[in-house]
Amino acid sequence: MRVKVELQRWKRISVVTMLISGILLFYSLRLAWLQFIGPNRPLPHDPHSLITQSVIQRERGIVLDDGRGRIVDRNGVMITGRSSHVLVLFPLKRQAMSMGAVHTLAQLLKIEEAVLYERWLNISEPILWKDPNDIKRPYPLSEEDQNFISQQNWNGVRILPYVEPYPWHEQTPHWIGYTSEAKPTIGASTDNGLQPSWSYVKRIGTAGLERSLEPLLAGLGPVTYVHYMDAASRPLHGLDIRVRQPSNPYYPLQVVTTVDMELQRSIQDMMLQHGVTKGAAVVLDTNTRDVVAMVSLPRYNPNHLDPDGEQWNNQAIQAITPGSVFKLVIAAAALEEGITNLHEQFHCDGAYSKYGLSCWKHEGHGTLMLAEAVADSCNVVFAELGERLQGKQIQRYAEKMGLIKPVGMQSSDGFGHESLKHFEGEQSGRVFVKQAGGVYKTDGGIRAQTGIGQRDVRITPLAAANLMVTLLKGGIFGHPRLVERIEDAKGSALVSFASEARLERTLQSSTADRLLQWMKQTVVAGTGKSLQHRSWVLAGKSGTAQASAYGLDKLNSWFVGYGPVNHPQYAVAVVSIGEKQQSEHRATQVFGDIMDELARRDK
Repeated sequence: MRVKVELQRWKRISVVTMLISGILLFYSLRLAWLQFIGPNRPLPHDPHSLITQSVIQRERGIVLDDGRGRIVDRNGVMITGRSSHVLVLFPLKRQAMSMGAVHTLAQLLKIEEAVLYERWLNISEPILWKDPNDIKRPYPLSEEDQNFISQQNWNGVRILPYVEPYPWHEQTPHWIGYTSEAKPTIGASTDNGLQPSWSYVKRIGTAGLERSLEPLLAGLGPVTYVHYMDAASRPLHGLDIRVRQPSNPYYPLQVVTTVDMELQRSIQDMMLQHGVTKGAAVVLDTNTRDVVAMVSLPRYNPNHLDPDGEQWNNQAIQAITPGSVFKLVIAAAALEEGITNLHEQFHCDGAYSKYGLSCWKHEGHGTLMLAEAVADSCNVVFAELGERLQGKQIQRYAEKMGLIKPVGMQSSDGFGHESLKHFEGEQSGRVFVKQAGGVYKTDGGIRAQTGIGQRDVRITPLAAANLMVTLLKGGIFGHPRLVERIEDAKGSALVSFASEARLERTLQSSTADRLLQWMKQTVVAGTGKSLQHRSWVLAGKSGTAQASAYGLDKLNSWFVGYGPVNHPQYAVAVVSIGEKQQSEHRATQVFGDIMDELARRDK
C-alpha cells in the first residue's frame, strides 16, 4: 500500500515537472523567436522588420549631397558640386535643448533668440540653416565660427560637409545648363537595406551638359547624415552622427571640361563693362578647337530660374543674323566657283542700283578689288556677288564652311552612351527659308541681301569661331570640343574624348589663305583699324546686321578673328545683340580686350 502511494506521488511530481518544463520551453522558444527571428521578419502591415522600425524611429537624417556628378574646368576648379561646411540643426525636445546654444547661435546667425528657439523646437527633421537673403544658399559662417561651434558639442548642433549644386550662382556658364527636381524620393534604400523615414529630392539634368551627360552625372544615391535619438529626443551616446552613402568608391563621376573659369569670368566682366546686355563670346584654341571660354549674356542663375524668361538661353549656340561676317562665305564661293577673280575691279558709289540696298559708307568706296571689298566690308560688291551666285552655290559653301549644321562635338563614352553632345541645344544655321512646297525662294533680290549677310541668314557664334580655325588649318573642318574627359571619384580617367575628331577638307587651302590675308588687311586698313594698337597683331572680320526685320533701329554687331597673326593661338567670335543705331561697335572693342587678356596670360 505504501509503495502504491509513493508511486502515485511520483507520477504527480512527474506530470507537474513536465508541465512546468513545457511552459519553460514554450517561453524559451518564444523569447528566442522574439530575440532572433521575429525582429528580422517583415511585419504584416509594413515591409520593415521590428529592428529596422526601431532604428528608423530613432533616426533623424538629412541629405547634404545628392550624389550627382561634378563638372570642373580644365584646372580642376569646381563649377558644380563644390563642398563647404554648413550649420545643421537636428530636432530636439525642450528638455534636451541647451539655452546657451540658442543664445550663442542667435548672435552668430544675427537672429532673435526667441525666433531661433521656436523654429528649432518645432522642426521634425534636421534642417540646413539657410541664408535669409537667398534661401537656396546655406548661411555663410566664417571658418572661425565653424570651428567654435564644432568645439561646443551642443546637442543637435553640427557643422557638416555640404555639396552646393551651383556655387557660382549668376556667374555659372550657360553651357552647364541646369537640373529640375523629380518627385521627392521617400525611403531611399541604403546598402544595408535600411530605408530612412525622411525624403530627398533627386535632380535630373534638363539643359546643357547637365542634360546631355545625365547618364554619367546621375550618380548612385545620396550621402546622408543620420542622428540617432532616444525616446526623449536626446542623442544616443556612442552613436552621434553617422554617414550613409553608396559603397561604390568610384562615384560620383567628374566631368573635366576644356574651359578656363578665370578667363570665362574675366570675359563676362569685359562685356558688361562695355554695356553688352545681350550677346556672346567664344574663344577656341586654334590647335585643338577646344573651347577655352564661352560666355553668354544676360547672365542666369541655375538656382533661380524663370521658365518664362530667356536668360537661360546660351546665346553662343543660338543662330543670329551675322551681317558682314557672312561675306567671307560669299568671297570663298565666288572665288572657287569662278564668279570673280582677284583682279576684277568693282565700283561703289554708296548705293546698289536695285532692291533699295546701299553701302554703309554713304559716299561709297569708289573703285576697289575683292581684297579691298572684304577689308572695307563693301555692301555693294557683295550684293553684286550674291546676285551672280546661284542660291544652291551659296547654300553649299555655307555648309562647307560649317555654318549650317551644328558643329559641336558628339562623343561616345564606350559604355553604351552614344552621341553625348558637348553643346546641348546648339541650333542649326541657315541661308534661305523654305517656302510652300518645300522649295527655297532664291530670286535676285534675296540673293543680293544674302550676299551681305542679311535677310534669312543665321549663324551661331560657335560656328563663326570654328570657321576661323577651319581657315587657319588650310580649309580643314573639325568639331569644337567642350569636354576633355570623364574621371572617377579617385581622379582616374574613365574615358577621354579626342580633340579634332572627324577632320575633313572643305575649302581649297589657297582660298583659306586668301581669306586670312584679307582679314589681316581688315585690321591694317579696313573696318577693324581700331584694333591696330592691341598687345598682339590681330586679324578678323567685323559685321553689323539688323537684329530683326530690315530697317529697325536695333543692330547685331559682330567681330570674328584670330591672333596673334604670326603664330595664331586663339580664334574668337563676339556678338552684341540689339545695339542701338549709331552706338559704338561693342563687339570689336570686346574682341580687342579679350585678345589683350589672352596676350597677358601668354606672358
